[in-house]
Amino acid sequence: MKKTLILTAALGLAGASQLMAQSDLFVTGSTAFRSQVYNASLKMFSGTPTIYTGNLTSGGDTATGAKAAQWTMTGTPAAGITSISAPFTIHALFTGSVQGAQAVETGTKLIFIPSTGLATRMTNTATIAFSDVSTLSTPYPVSGNYSEEAVAVQPFVMCKTVANNGATNINNVSYEQLQEIIKLGRIPLSIWSGQTADQSTLVYLFNRTKDSGTRRTTFAEAADGFNAAAVIYNYDATNNAFYHATALTQASTGGVNGSSQGYGVIGVAGNDNNNVSSLWGEGYVGGGDIKTALGYANPANLSISYLSLADAQGITSSNWSQVVSFNGSWPTVSGVGIRGASGTNDFTPVTLGTYGLWAQEVVVYPNVSPNGFESDQNLSSTQLGNQGAAGTILGTLDAVTFPGNPVVVGSVDNEIENSKTNGATAIRIGDMVSSRASVGGTITP
Repeated sequence: MKKTLILTAALGLAGASQLMAQSDLFVTGSTAFRSQVYNASLKMFSGTPTIYTGNLTSGGDTATGAKAAQWTMTGTPAAGITSISAPFTIHALFTGSVQGAQAVETGTKLIFIPSTGLATRMTNTATIAFSDVSTLSTPYPVSGNYSEEAVAVQPFVMCKTVANNGATNINNVSYEQLQEIIKLGRIPLSIWSGQTADQSTLVYLFNRTKDSGTRRTTFAEAADGFNAAAVIYNYDATNNAFYHATALTQASTGGVNGSSQGYGVIGVAGNDNNNVSSLWGEGYVGGGDIKTALGYANPANLSISYLSLADAQGITSSNWSQVVSFNGSWPTVSGVGIRGASGTNDFTPVTLGTYGLWAQEVVVYPNVSPNGFESDQNLSSTQLGNQGAAGTILGTLDAVTFPGNPVVVGSVDNEIENSKTNGATAIRIGDMVSSRASVGGTITP
């Protein structure tokens, strides 16, 4: 859920120079990938770190643990991380893939939880950003002092509403249907049902704002560019009606105080995190917001959308109950059996290339020391490293390995491997057989 509560003046803001510990890593970016980052970060410490999670009374979202959009961990770095010494703090704020990468590259300051706890906040530029898509598919490609490296593969799925209405006819979304509903925002139910009587019944698409890597992946799959024309419809949960979203004003749901007029951005925008912006346009702020929207059971809510595996899992209490196939294919070997599944997710359809709605998860990071990018950082490029530099921060967190080789404890790769028997929602790069040169590009064996 890409959201943080707008902070009250009473919380105050503290300067980074006052609050930074000896070694601080500031993380932003992908909301869909936040659970893998959280679980890997826990193992980057020796013993149990001190953890602070944002909440409603202190300026974060209501989730805790791996589902939280904002948290801070402080402690002694694990023995394998030799480039830094204690104390080590990881500050995380997940605002969205494209926005996160853009924030790192432009030095946009965000608001993080300091190592001292929830009483205050600190402003700082992010050190790194996780993104569900390569920056080359966005207006913010890495260059100069910034690089990106792939750390995993992120599958996405099409989902349908829980409402008891014509959605019973929607059990697949084809490439052509996706193209058309992106362009028009809504298309007749008859395209699915084949019934003339359904020509006047419309199916709507819930769209994320442009800073979403999930949206970028889905649009690229439909051969659309970052700024492709798309008609955006939001749902008024108060009055149970769809409306054409045309204004950059924000509300937690589509309808507030009985009115749906003007609310183009749905979801709680993070304070100073630029969720409501002409750069990102109208739509839903986070995957969690769309998950909520698909869960409105009113018959008027005839809708579909795209989600990460992690967000799609909990639309109802039955895992992945609202997932439908894409182009006749399913992301796991269980096919329609993914609905309600609780054990292993075998992503062979993705790894072998028969399911196409996926993208590589990348990390955007500086390749120079702070005097070459942002002065409010206290890690050198040698300490930060990259996924090929053993003993560094990224050499641990981003390390990727291949079958037959031991995974690196503290890596995202390790957390994906550990989750394979408990409903994994991402794929190790080492497990991929197929590949693609670009987001939405041709899949090759």
